[in-house]
Amino acid sequence: MNHHYCPLCFAEIPIGVENCPACGRNIEAWERQTPYYDRLIWALKNPHSEVRMGAILSLANQKHPEAAGPLAECALDYPVDVVQGMAVLNAIDHLPAGPEKNRALEKLSKHPAHAVRVSAQEKLD
Repeated sequence: MNHHYCPLCFAEIPIGVENCPACGRNIEAWERQTPYYDRLIWALKNPHSEVRMGAILSLANQKHPEAAGPLAECALDYPVDVVQGMAVLNAIDHLPAGPEKNRALEKLSKHPAHAVRVSAQEKLD
């Protein structure tokens, strides 16, 4: 049987279900009513690294300054994924200059992974 994941609660669900059996939400309605940017921000919480990475790359292209904070939180929520942390830094680097970007880089300058921490500090300097 084929499965995919609920975009809201990330539970494994059968393909084609309208309502998630885990959270009860209407998946198609949520996807239709939720702006793309908001779905990308929500995807940063997905337990699957491939989904998070897709959201990180897409947010870099969106260039919304307010994405900096959620991107930094994503890197901090998964500190052992250094590749993802570096992708987050790259995405933040593509965002316009401003206080959101600086706050995100400040947070990441304290990241547990040395490479992420040093790169964030270099971008601040």
